[in-house]
Amino acid sequence: MEVPDTFRAAMKIDLKDLTPVRKQLAVEVDADEVAREHGAVLRRFVSQVRLPGFRPGKAPASLVRTRFAKEIEEDVRDRLLSRLYREATQEKGLRPLGDPVLEKLTHEEGQPFRFEASFEVLPAFTAKGYHEIQARQPKAEVTDDEVGEALEDIRKGNSRLVTAEKAAEAGDVLLADVHGTPEGGEPFHRERALIEVGAEGHLPEFDAALRGASAGSDLDVTVSYPAEHPARELAGKSVRYQIHVHEVKGREVPALDDAFAKDLGDFETLEALRDRVRQDLEARKGEAARSSVRQSVLDKVLLENPIPLPEHLVNDELRHRIEDMVRSLVMQGMDVEKMDLDWKEIGARQEEPARKTVHARLVLDAIAQAEGLAVDDSELDGRLGREAERMGETKAGLRRRLQEGGGLEALKIQMVREKTLDFLTSVANIQVEE
Repeated sequence: MEVPDTFRAAMKIDLKDLTPVRKQLAVEVDADEVAREHGAVLRRFVSQVRLPGFRPGKAPASLVRTRFAKEIEEDVRDRLLSRLYREATQEKGLRPLGDPVLEKLTHEEGQPFRFEASFEVLPAFTAKGYHEIQARQPKAEVTDDEVGEALEDIRKGNSRLVTAEKAAEAGDVLLADVHGTPEGGEPFHRERALIEVGAEGHLPEFDAALRGASAGSDLDVTVSYPAEHPARELAGKSVRYQIHVHEVKGREVPALDDAFAKDLGDFETLEALRDRVRQDLEARKGEAARSSVRQSVLDKVLLENPIPLPEHLVNDELRHRIEDMVRSLVMQGMDVEKMDLDWKEIGARQEEPARKTVHARLVLDAIAQAEGLAVDDSELDGRLGREAERMGETKAGLRRRLQEGGGLEALKIQMVREKTLDFLTSVANIQVEE
């Protein structure tokens, strides 16, 4: 709604800088404007309310004013607050982040309407020192030993379990029935479960009981779980495990030869597989090196541009990080409500990374503006095509979904930031480590 010039002229605005990113507005409008707003709200009430004995919109204004005095005053207050705040921030050229904090309010009949509110804004700064940043890039060479280790991992990953007549040792797998009796809890039973000896996550006393077991062994071990154990139902409790071993299974690792290479795919020889492994390792190392130097350049640019950070943006980023963590746990099948998580401690750990992320975004945005960096339609279209293919949906469908959720503009902003980081890396003085 267009605000009349008389309304703007009636406003008195006092702006204070509480910090470089926090402002305080004191706004006042005279009693005549308050009366005009009151009249407009009263007329709306008269046109809308229904009172016994009167046709719709025909009730006397005096009766409506008396009957709905509280509601009318609340509506006048809210409308004045909204209009004055919007007009005052526009008048001062401010773009508030988040909702304001109302600190004082004076609203009395026949008196001027006054309020004070504080809010945050983006920091005003000019990015500097981002040309010719010095950085070192790690070498991306792949050694023969690294190729050999990767091939060995592939061999182990293609091993199969075979029944072995021997005592169990690290790496072996037991086929066993497990009966557990938690302290003060409900017993549980699993038949013919597979238990790896030495598996990550086993408590030492539990794993010690498995080592040396053979087919037909009956094991009886009590395990005491620490108070900080992630499984809330076990944390700080002891569990008695009674285990009957049916079989001990060892791992049969295939020979590293041409036949093994052919089994893996389009490789005629072991040497062809070795070449592919080397290429993959070089590609990963190269990407890691490029990522490392980009991060190094960004870190140095941030050091050149210390700026105050709006807490509103930091808190938003912190909330998103925790939401992502919870979403990840749920996708892994974990019941977050049953996990003994210290949210205060998690938040404290994430605060510094959140601040660094906000800092980086603000500096990259400032550099993008200074350098005139932007993303055109063809670049956006190409990105949408790649993302759609990766996610298994049509490009048109992805575009429509992002538009509906406001994500298309967010994607463009992210692409501009990525382009800005590419620009910073391109103008940096980068030396490859010997």
